[in-house]
Amino acid sequence: MFANLIALDVPVGWSNPEDVDMVQAVLVLGGIPLLLFLGISLLVYVPSLVRGESIKPGAPALESQWLGGPRGGAAELTGSEAAADDTGGASGRW
Repeated sequence: MFANLIALDVPVGWSNPEDVDMVQAVLVLGGIPLLLFLGISLLVYVPSLVRGESIKPGAPALESQWLGGPRGGAAELTGSEAAADDTGGASGRW
């Protein structure tokens, strides 16, 4: 009943596929992953090299990185060694 509705023939080219030569197989299976690896590596390293940073292992950290804000500036927050009576809070006195 459903045999007339469903195409049961094998698609063209599946029963007799073309032969793949070894050079084409090596280029596809080895060349594409190699190109992806090189492309990703370039995307990672080129911005650092353009900025003039060293990419050698064990290179010292850059001193000009701003991770926690300026040190010793006017906008720096006081640390925990500040006087307790200067602060408010749940048990603070105003």
